[in-house]
Amino acid sequence: MKIRFIILMLAIVGCFTSCYDDKSNDSVKTINPLVIDMGGVPTSMSAFLLDTLEIKPVVYKIGSDDADLSYKWEISGNDIMPFVLDSTMTLKAVVSVAPNSNPYTIILTVTDNRTNLQNYEQFSLSVYSNLGKGLVVADTRDGINTDLNLIMSQNFTENFLQPFNEKDNTILKNVYSTTNGGKLIEGLATGMVTSFYDDNRILTVTTDHSVLQMDPFDYVQGMVDNEIFFIPVPEEQFKPMCLMYDNSAYYELLIMDHVVYARRTRWGNKNYSASLETSDLSPYRATLGCSFIEGSNTRSLYVYDELNGRFLKCPYEYNELQVVRQTGSGPFDINNVGKMNALFMAPGKDDAIYTVFETKDGGKRYLYTFDGGTLYVPTCTALKLYDLTSYPGIMNTVGFDSSPLEDVLYYATDKKVYSLLLEGTNPQAFERYEVEDPDEKITSIMVWRKGWQGKMKFKDSSSGEGYTTDWAMNRMMVITIYNESTKEGKIVAIPIMNIGSGILEKDKDFHQVYEGFGRILCITPQTV
Repeated sequence: MKIRFIILMLAIVGCFTSCYDDKSNDSVKTINPLVIDMGGVPTSMSAFLLDTLEIKPVVYKIGSDDADLSYKWEISGNDIMPFVLDSTMTLKAVVSVAPNSNPYTIILTVTDNRTNLQNYEQFSLSVYSNLGKGLVVADTRDGINTDLNLIMSQNFTENFLQPFNEKDNTILKNVYSTTNGGKLIEGLATGMVTSFYDDNRILTVTTDHSVLQMDPFDYVQGMVDNEIFFIPVPEEQFKPMCLMYDNSAYYELLIMDHVVYARRTRWGNKNYSASLETSDLSPYRATLGCSFIEGSNTRSLYVYDELNGRFLKCPYEYNELQVVRQTGSGPFDINNVGKMNALFMAPGKDDAIYTVFETKDGGKRYLYTFDGGTLYVPTCTALKLYDLTSYPGIMNTVGFDSSPLEDVLYYATDKKVYSLLLEGTNPQAFERYEVEDPDEKITSIMVWRKGWQGKMKFKDSSSGEGYTTDWAMNRMMVITIYNESTKEGKIVAIPIMNIGSGILEKDKDFHQVYEGFGRILCITPQTV
């Protein structure tokens, strides 16, 4: 009886089970997948530093609205800290990572913000450098920090292997901050120089309290301050004053807190040696120096010793500062010119060294010229002494320069550029350029000295085009100007006409203008 009851109950359960309509699958909904469609475009790509990189995938969520999708493009690799390039479906970002032989990895992460479902796509990016010869421009927009820019153009870049048409002129703004994660150089730049030997490329930048090195192919900050010195310099002495480069002996020279340091640029060396002593171990107080940055003419680099009112010479080995012997009497004693403030030192005609002094009371200015001799013999010859005080604008200058082709001293006030013709017994000064906008002021002048790098258009009525081109070396004046109203700086490159007379081309059709900078602090050729 009991067995029959059990059988009956099993039959009833089976009947109900077979008649039940299972609805369990109706409550399970399929999650629509996220699709990243590249349309057949390769995921491996290349770009130049500072190019704008664009990647345009089609991203969607099947059967649903895409409004709840978010995007993250992150780049990593080659020892950089990963960072986000963009947060939209289409990537559009400036390539700011250093050129590298190994590719970077870019990962696109798409997130459905409702379900937290994610999908990924990986890209490979090879970065190359297109930074080369040109003009480095240090500027500031806040009056506190510095950024670096690079002009690559016919004026500053063209050479035998790299012809440049004006349409190819390129101004790369904010190169330093772009390649250093938005970071600026703390302080205002006071000097810059590039050196290149045996693939050892270095751009050195000084401020009033620091020294920085970087590779001018990518501008990524390298060693800083005491990392650059074999023997650490006390913090209170970290006061850079003058930066020079000798292209004959391949040395970079730095005057810091009135002490001279030398760095040999050969064989991969990046460090400054211990401070240089004088050949007779006498104390000195260096304030300014003069180097031959172009050519290999075996001319010596000199520094002015304010403590003793003398010029000290650097020999080929750069292991000391030589106390020189003067040949002949001359108009002044090279070892006792008086304790004055040196305002300017640079090579002039026939490699003579031009030095502009101001008396300690600020009432007089003089030009001393001398032949510095060669790197190998500690002798020199005093040439000329000029009283500059009475020349127009000379007591209110913002800059000086000279040319190896002309016996001319160029100088500028904040409104005008003059050339002082030194030939003969009665030197004369002539106005050569004037800023017409009342809000604009000249901040510096520089004669372009780089050999076989940079060209200028010169007026030529006999030519069918009305002009001819020639190398700009020692034939081009570069003027920096700042507009107090717009807070913008610009550079004007002007041909020097009639060598020997210091005449600047008056026709503005032959003036090349580069605009859109902040206040320009200093400029230098980029030679690598």
